[in-house]
Amino acid sequence: MPLDEGNFETAYLGLGSNLGNREENMKKAVALLDATPGIEVERLSSWYETAPVGKTDQGWFLNSAARIKTTMPARELLRAVLAVEQQLGRVRRERWGPRTIDIDILLYDDINVTEPDLEIPHPRMLERAFVLIPLAEIAPDLILPDGRRAAVAARDNFPGQEVLLYTGGR
Repeated sequence: MPLDEGNFETAYLGLGSNLGNREENMKKAVALLDATPGIEVERLSSWYETAPVGKTDQGWFLNSAARIKTTMPARELLRAVLAVEQQLGRVRRERWGPRTIDIDILLYDDINVTEPDLEIPHPRMLERAFVLIPLAEIAPDLILPDGRRAAVAARDNFPGQEVLLYTGGR
């Protein structure tokens, strides 16, 4: 939803899906986020097909990154993201298990949050090619928590993490 100029924060989200119609899940997630009052999806990366990480005996994911503008505080943004996941049938059965949609808050301006159910910056983002490659596409000069530019971090070696530009429908 377009936001008035002025009072908004910039946040970066990671999106992924490996259950059901992955393309539709991703499209619907972005549309629902953008239709949420207080959120405007400003930029979306290409889609990447990625091997699962953590729990490898499941289907490959479609992943992307989004830059959003939001008038919501971080905690409220988390509630909005979880509501979108729920609308799209996300069921949390096991850690790193298959999911219709997964939406993570990667960064929220320059704030740091360490709470039991919310950590910003995302604690594992620097270890994951499926996060850094799409993020670098939409924000190559973004400075990450370790002080590097996203474009530099995305060139790291990520053993065992396959990330391919998705060439299916979009």
